Amino acid sequence: MEVDEFETADPDLRGEMTITITLTDADGGTELIAVHEGLPPGVPTEANELGWRESLARLAALTETGHRGAASG
Repeated sequence: MEVDEFETADPDLRGEMTITITLTDADGGTELIAVHEGLPPGVPTEANELGWRESLARLAALTETGHRGAASG
């Protein structure tokens, strides 16, 4: 579990967000479940979801190819 908060003067972006990530064994791989709670009202749900999808796609690309370097992007 991780608690994050934007450093901002914008009241629509204030507040603590809790992110809980659970990893479990699954059919020759790993299942990742991420729960994001407390999203500030100034962050559109769709933008947050897109950010998660892009991040997880990069993580999958790195782990599936066995690449050990930094992600480009």
